[in-house]
Amino acid sequence: MSEFTELYKTLSISELLKIISESEKYKSVAVETAKLEIESRKLSQHDLQEARNQIKAKEEAKKLKKEKLKNKEDWLKQNAFTFFETISPIQNGIQTPERIIRLITVLFAAIAIYKVYREFWFISYILNNGLDNWDLSTLVYLLELALFPIAVILFWKRKKIGWILLTLLVTSSAISSLGLFFDNFNRQPSSLPGLDKLFPTVSPMTYFTAFIFYGASLWLICKKSVSSFFKVSEQTVFLAVSLTIIAQLIVILLLLD
Repeated sequence: MSEFTELYKTLSISELLKIISESEKYKSVAVETAKLEIESRKLSQHDLQEARNQIKAKEEAKKLKKEKLKNKEDWLKQNAFTFFETISPIQNGIQTPERIIRLITVLFAAIAIYKVYREFWFISYILNNGLDNWDLSTLVYLLELALFPIAVILFWKRKKIGWILLTLLVTSSAISSLGLFFDNFNRQPSSLPGLDKLFPTVSPMTYFTAFIFYGASLWLICKKSVSSFFKVSEQTVFLAVSLTIIAQLIVILLLLD
């Protein structure tokens, strides 16, 4: 009788057989106790074979689970590699339009994620505050925020509607940045320190830099080599940009009233 005798009486036949078959993992006394316990139960060959089948089934299930996990990991690695390879703008042998598309995708995907992250608390506040307090600026703000990631995804997938949406949003952002530049150019701190701390004055150069960035991005998107890639005509390019500028100016004028 050993220290394992009482414990092994509670084990199943398959558990005891597993201890015996994997004897290198256990103390010799534990293995001998398992053999004695098996003998004491006076089992038939049928009972022993059934227990062995259970062990084999468990091992097969464990092996299958490991294979599925490995296949899932391989699939994730392969798709992650394919994704980054697809959007990476720095690759040899890629034509200029394709590089521009990938570069724009990477830049504006980062901007879209940052916008949602930065404005998340404000979005929650607006949505929880009720529709009664919404005005034109609120609708424009939410629409632009929602359309940005959609436009980037469709642009990445080389969809014509993706080009149109992104062009509209980039044009709108360029005009907004220019408007904010002029609005903040001559702004002076107020006489209320608490208010200035809550709404700090932003340097006009920040908005001017944003205008240059969006303007340069718009120029790249509207290049003939890129727009033709999306099967967008020159007339569509002109209408998308000009109508957005007009609409944005109208919104700015309405907000000033």
